[in-house]
Order: sequence, then structure tokens, then C-alpha cells
Amino acid sequence: MNPAGHDESYVQNVPEQTPREQAPPVEPGPPIETTPPIETTPPRISRTRAGSVWASLSAGGVFLVVLLIFVVQNTTSTRIGFLGWHFALPIGVTILVAAVVGVLVMAIAGGVRIIQLRTAFTRLARGHKPGALHD
Repeated sequence: MNPAGHDESYVQNVPEQTPREQAPPVEPGPPIETTPPIETTPPRISRTRAGSVWASLSAGGVFLVVLLIFVVQNTTSTRIGFLGWHFALPIGVTILVAAVVGVLVMAIAGGVRIIQLRTAFTRLARGHKPGALHD
């Protein structure tokens, strides 16, 4: 039975193969100089300060747009009381002010720690012990 399902005898068409003519042997000639392969990988470009600043400003711009959308969508006023002061602000502005105050507190705490570490490093670099008094 052939692949089509008929009862006819199945004959596969095989091209006749003819013997190839033998090529005459080639005598070795002078050695061929080969060039080294060309490197196809592109050179790596290092990061620059300008590129880092651009990326930071771009990310900051996107963040500000998202923040602006948040503030505009949350305009319902709410009463706020803080240390005897009472005032009404939109919810978006209130949350924004709270976030800014949080960032300032974190920056002050981080700045104090940086000053402590610089002072300790300076003392170690001068050869003073951390608890020793200055002359």
C-alpha cells in the first residue's frame, strides 16, 4: 500500500547516481597567510556623569508628572489640626506635604550620620584614637 492508501505498488523515485570523476591530486603550494578574525562585538561604552544626570532628571520628571496627577485627582478638602493650628487642605496636597516633611527628616538624619562618619574617618586618618581628645 502506498502513502496515499491505494493498493498500487509504491515505487520511490530515486535518482540514478553516476560515479564522480576523480580530480587530479593538488600539489601543496606556498602557505597562505590568514588574517585574524575580525571582532564583531561592539565596543563597550562607559557610563558618564552627563548620562547619569539625564537618566535621573528623566526619572524625576516622570515622578513629578505622576505626583501632579495624584494631587489633581484628590482635591477633596479635609480639616487638619497640628499643634493647635487648624486648617483645611485638599487630601492630595496634605499627603504631598507629609511626604516632603518625611524626606526632610530623613535627609537631616542622614546628614548627621554622614558628618559623624567623616569625623571618625578623619580621626583615624590622622592617627588619633576615636575617644582621644585633640591637642
